[in-house]
Amino acid sequence: MSRLTIPCLLAVALAAALPALAEEARPAAPPAPAAATPAPAATAATPAADDPVVAKVGDEEIHRSEVAEAYKTLPEQFAQIPLDAIFSDLLNQLVDRKIIALAAKKAGLETDPEVAAKVELLKERILEEVYVSRTIEAAINDATLKAKYDQILAQNPPEEEVHARHILVESEEEAKKLKAELDKGADFAELANKNSKDSRDGSGGDLGYFTRDRMVPEFAEAAFAAEKGKVVGPIKTQFGWHLILVVDKRKAEPPPFDQVKAQLKDMVTQELTTAKIEELKKGIPVQIMNADGSTPRPQIAPAPAPAQ
Repeated sequence: MSRLTIPCLLAVALAAALPALAEEARPAAPPAPAAATPAPAATAATPAADDPVVAKVGDEEIHRSEVAEAYKTLPEQFAQIPLDAIFSDLLNQLVDRKIIALAAKKAGLETDPEVAAKVELLKERILEEVYVSRTIEAAINDATLKAKYDQILAQNPPEEEVHARHILVESEEEAKKLKAELDKGADFAELANKNSKDSRDGSGGDLGYFTRDRMVPEFAEAAFAAEKGKVVGPIKTQFGWHLILVVDKRKAEPPPFDQVKAQLKDMVTQELTTAKIEELKKGIPVQIMNADGSTPRPQIAPAPAPAQ
């Protein structure tokens, strides 16, 4: 990625991630002991060594943790770029944001109704994220995810897969001529490269492994019914006439647990969150209005059908 494009892309990415970078989202400093006297701002204690101040904008400070938090909210396209490689670009974006925020405060926008409404929306979103993180995600562990993994496998037994080659031609007559050559011992891959309509890749008609649902019905039925090592056809489909050689058959292997842990966590989190919302709704009256704010008309049940 060109270094010239990174700042622009970061600006867009950070703008999209604004809620996660709101000041309210930054962890608060540990409270001072009750007996301590608060120190003046000018003589504030030096930040911890693991979270140093990396920039100052007037009297405002930006800590390394804020840059790291901004990095975590970037889109996936930045995931392969180490934080250190774009640290200065991220920091410059945060400095620019801080400057604009100071100008907004000076203009009195902190008490502006529009700002207050948006801050309240951000606050609700942050509250939601922290609540889910602490009450739901914190309870999810490898055992929970493995149970979900096993449940999915039990509900979706492995499908049969076929590894096949094929020769595709325009007419049944041409397909029969090629079948006769194969019956005499001709090499299937060579005939496919010379005669098949899709022979340009030089693969010898190799389709690799596939499940039944990935092929048109006529082709799938013939391929899955065929014996391993036998040529079947001609078979007609919407694409033309096929000769099919089944190379192998096997049961599809499910993806390893470790490979799908992230997706499983998202799935379990969503399920538990939905269940938690339904539980919480029981104690809170909820009324849904029409898009124009009017009260929905009550649904009238249809009259029962007259007795025969």
